[in-house]
Amino acid sequence: MASHGRATDRSEKQPIPRALLLFCFALMGPAFAINAAFIAITVPAIAPYGVRGLVIAGLIGSVFGIFPALWLARRIHEGIRDS
Repeated sequence: MASHGRATDRSEKQPIPRALLLFCFALMGPAFAINAAFIAITVPAIAPYGVRGLVIAGLIGSVFGIFPALWLARRIHEGIRDS
């Protein structure tokens, strides 16, 4: 049987470089933090917590920013292509 290059490429996946992960998180972390702070501003129940509530919401948002950062890093590492 003829071996196809794609089958061997998939079995020998390289790990995502840490620098790429950090770069993607540097993009997505602050974006999610800002979005979480804006959402916290619109929720009336957070009003009594003031600035401290906004900071906590931003920190929580930046933690959730890791998920799209991982997705973006995988896409960049695999090579973004239209298919």
